[in-house]
Amino acid sequence: MALECSLSALTNLDQTDPDAVQALLQSCTGALLSPTLWAWTLGITVACALVGAFIGMAKGRWLAGLVWGVALGPIGWLIVLFSKSSLPECPECGRPNVPSAKACRHCGINLRAAALKSKRARLKSNDSGRGW
Repeated sequence: MALECSLSALTNLDQTDPDAVQALLQSCTGALLSPTLWAWTLGITVACALVGAFIGMAKGRWLAGLVWGVALGPIGWLIVLFSKSSLPECPECGRPNVPSAKACRHCGINLRAAALKSKRARLKSNDSGRGW
């Protein structure tokens, strides 16, 4: 008679019978070492990693997305989704751009020229001529 590995089998187990204990132990070990279980586990882990990396790419943090996706699955996706973006922001409109961008894709300003301007110069140019 083959035992199944379940909580009911464990509660009904006669602990004084060493053969029954050994049979249940072998049944549970066989269930845990099943190749089907490990294939599903590996497949779900890879899928979580890919989704996390995809979410992280939008934030400029694909590696963090991959790691959080592997470690925590959907909770890791939320961590990456709500984390701060590592993409450089445009000094004019404040929206993120790719690191190698020459011009902002949202407002069109030259990012290299804007980066050379100091913060004080930008504030002064915005404030000039307005008065009280």
